[in-house]
Amino acid sequence: MLRGDLELAWRESAAITQRGRPDPHRFWDGRPFTGRRVLVRCLHGLGDTIQFIRYAPHIREQARFLAIEAQPTLKLLLEEARIADQVFTWGEPEPLWDQQVEVVELPRIFRTTLASIPNRVPYLFVPDTPAIPVEGRSGPLRAGLVWASSSYNPARSVPIERLASLFSVSGVQFFSLQAGPERAQLEPWSSHVLNLHEESACVLATAKTLMGLDLVITVDTMMAHLAGALARPVWTMLPHESDWRWMLDRKDSPWYPSMRLFRQSAPGDWDPVVDRVRVELETLVAARGHFPCPARLHSAVPQTPAPEA
Repeated sequence: MLRGDLELAWRESAAITQRGRPDPHRFWDGRPFTGRRVLVRCLHGLGDTIQFIRYAPHIREQARFLAIEAQPTLKLLLEEARIADQVFTWGEPEPLWDQQVEVVELPRIFRTTLASIPNRVPYLFVPDTPAIPVEGRSGPLRAGLVWASSSYNPARSVPIERLASLFSVSGVQFFSLQAGPERAQLEPWSSHVLNLHEESACVLATAKTLMGLDLVITVDTMMAHLAGALARPVWTMLPHESDWRWMLDRKDSPWYPSMRLFRQSAPGDWDPVVDRVRVELETLVAARGHFPCPARLHSAVPQTPAPEA
């Protein structure tokens, strides 16, 4: 999967199943979705749900009824996307279903290859919040910033001071989208980066904020997936040993057409990554026209696959 040879991964997965080895994350019973009441359970991370919920419309084309059991923070976003007949969250009553699947199983069920990834974006939508094209607005380029991932993998995080060279790029306003305790690291840089993050139990509010930005620069977090699913321009900074979904050596992502990847060439070495981001940022500003940053920051406005038989 890291090499992008997904078909080989599915064959190996099938071989493991035939040998009788249990898989605690496997819910699907192997039968087609046609005419069934299907329940998609989202039991992994928020980024996993956002990445793989793209398959929901393809299930819905075949199923009689589709329900999604989503994480509480994603419930409203998925409801607004209208990709299922019902969205509920943990602790709420389940609808009737006769087939269930875990969301991370869907690429295997649909026998996804690089050529058949359903990558038409956006596949999540924020109603009544029009996106602002990079070329279609005056004033400084609005760039959202996320520098820290969760404690699950600290190697994904970039110390904010390592990003300082970005803040000197003329024609860019930076806005922090950073969540969690790492947000406190912003204080020394508050004259360069305005905090837009609000503690909220709803990712829908974050999605609305992204629609008012021209670019998102982030480490490997949920924010990268959310921006990609909304078709927002997003630059993702990756550690040397990155997750399989980003594959090897690629500067783009077959999952998200609006995403660019900036990779470490050596473990822990973020400086060359930040240098490349800075150069590309300067190029982007030059291409859209030079607009000086104001003296003080101000508030922002916020092909169809078939399942395996």
